[in-house]
Amino acid sequence: MKKNLTIALIFATCFDIQAMTQHEFIERLKDTHPFFTQLDLSVQIKQLDQQATTANQDWVVGVKTNFKNEDVSDISSITTYDDLHTTSVDFSVTKKILSLGSDITVKHNWKGKSRASTVSLNTNRNKFSIDYIHPLLRNASGINDQLNTDLSNIDIQISRLDAIEQQEVFILAQLKKFIDLAYVQARLTINNQRLDLAIQELTLVKKKFTMSVVDKVDVLLQKDAYQSAKQQQLQTQQDLNFLRHEMAITLDISFSDVKAEFDLYQPYTINNNLKQYLLTNSRVLKIADLRQDSLKRQLKSDKSNLKVQLDLKFGISSEGEDSHYADSISNQSPSWNIGLDLSYPIGGTQAKSVVEKTQKKLARAKQQKQVQLLNIHAKANALKKKIQFFVEILESNKMQIKIAKARTKEEKQRYNNANSQASFVISAQNNEQSANLNHTKVAKNYQQSVLDFKATIDQLLP
Repeated sequence: MKKNLTIALIFATCFDIQAMTQHEFIERLKDTHPFFTQLDLSVQIKQLDQQATTANQDWVVGVKTNFKNEDVSDISSITTYDDLHTTSVDFSVTKKILSLGSDITVKHNWKGKSRASTVSLNTNRNKFSIDYIHPLLRNASGINDQLNTDLSNIDIQISRLDAIEQQEVFILAQLKKFIDLAYVQARLTINNQRLDLAIQELTLVKKKFTMSVVDKVDVLLQKDAYQSAKQQQLQTQQDLNFLRHEMAITLDISFSDVKAEFDLYQPYTINNNLKQYLLTNSRVLKIADLRQDSLKRQLKSDKSNLKVQLDLKFGISSEGEDSHYADSISNQSPSWNIGLDLSYPIGGTQAKSVVEKTQKKLARAKQQKQVQLLNIHAKANALKKKIQFFVEILESNKMQIKIAKARTKEEKQRYNNANSQASFVISAQNNEQSANLNHTKVAKNYQQSVLDFKATIDQLLP
């Protein structure tokens, strides 16, 4: 028995060497678990998708070359030449100006001709031009051109909030295990105390039996109490080792470093104005607002598509021709043009249908937010009542423990005065142990309910 007591004391002493707070547990989890890396990569993918939507802002460079050879020696209607060579090179640069919704194109065209005939020919034609298209009604200010980028920006915000939501769900599950660890540690402490007491009582009753002060049945009762306490202590130690091994793997630390430093009885103050707090801070409701923003942005483009396609077009150019390439560039004849392009489908059936559909989606999204608010508020309020209930039970547990200790003391005195039986003392001691264990279990349930409440109102993560 002394050996068992020594082992228990050594275990308890070694176990107190290192401990981990709740904050340290979360930080370690974030640093080591691949779940968080996976979420970060998901957000990065969304950011890359957003970058892809800006491709319509890129400069587009185009080059087109062509060579044509015409042999018309056997065509009687053409007598001026037998063989004609035509070479052309077209170079263009196009840029979309998203803030205006306009397009600007710069072009240069060179065409050279040479022929073999009685009269030789060698000409070079160079043309430079700038064309500008500006939308006046549909797609004014580039509202349609910027749609994908704007929607993608909103989607990134949603992804970030959703990633935090997933983190919270994951961390909540892990923190509940952390609370379980603190609870089993407390259980082990209580069971160790009961085992120590059983060892002391058994030693004492054996001594009294050798002195013929007590009967054999008292020794047997104490031996049974000792075995029962030992079994509970071993079972709790097994439960604790299981949790420690699991957390050691999850946190990538050694088994000996796994210990929770957490006060199971620390109180938590609940926010009374839950509904207003949720409207301001709930990530789920923020995501709902962003989804509405996305539909509102889509609706702006849909309404723009209801308008007439009216584009202002303006262009300037200069063109020169000469037998020498340099002279065809230096001697240029300028020209310019301006005009309007108008197009509109009579009735606009498709555009009207799209607008109405988006409006319905927006109305539905608003109602979905109200449903989410009702659900979250109901859940938070239920958890609030549950926490208050646990507080009342904890207070009752304290009274129960106080009564159990007093009963144990009284039964012990009566037994020492030969006015009671050993079984009454053992029963009182077991009752005191049960009261302590029940108090600890309620405290564990209380703290885990607090975690659920914090997660529901988005207070779990910093």
